[in-house]
Amino acid sequence: MKSLKTKAYREIKELIISGKLEANERIDEEFLSKSLNVSRTPVREAINRLEQEGWINIVPRKGMFVENISIKEINDIFQVRSNLEPIILEMAFYKINRDELITLKKKFLDFSNKDSLTSEEKKKLDTLDNELHLLILKNCNNNFIIKMMENVYEHNMRIRNTSSQPPIRRFDAINEHINIIQAILDNNLEISIEELKNHNSKAKEGFFQSFID
Repeated sequence: MKSLKTKAYREIKELIISGKLEANERIDEEFLSKSLNVSRTPVREAINRLEQEGWINIVPRKGMFVENISIKEINDIFQVRSNLEPIILEMAFYKINRDELITLKKKFLDFSNKDSLTSEEKKKLDTLDNELHLLILKNCNNNFIIKMMENVYEHNMRIRNTSSQPPIRRFDAINEHINIIQAILDNNLEISIEELKNHNSKAKEGFFQSFID
């Protein structure tokens, strides 16, 4: 039962993160059970867990709905990121594998040389974005922080997947990530933290603008 509950949890969450289950969409427990090929019990258990993590809103006598994306949620996410990520970077700074950073930098540079991005390239870039932030996070060596921030990053991914930011924002973000990596490679903690703070500020501004528009 545990493995089925985990399967249901991961697959439903991925449907939400990817935008296949849209904000405010009503959740049909029976349909999910059939489409995931599991019984309704693990689906129900998964939904309860997803509610606790802020993915699903259960309304008494009305049903279950995908949680809406609000300006408050974006602000909450970046309040956490802006305050904790600089501390996490400082904790992880000298433990981060420099060879992995060099590899990531090369991949970001490959994207920066393009004039435009296909939908498939955008997905690859998003994966690369996640790899950098998770590389820093995993090296902070604090399991409580890692678990909390993984949830924050997943909510951030959902917002990114469902927002409509201008193409220039993606290329700006590429350069911001390159600047963060280069500062770490230069062993300059102060500059790397400043570059990270700048990236978070620009990302928050971009998400705000996409949802206001």
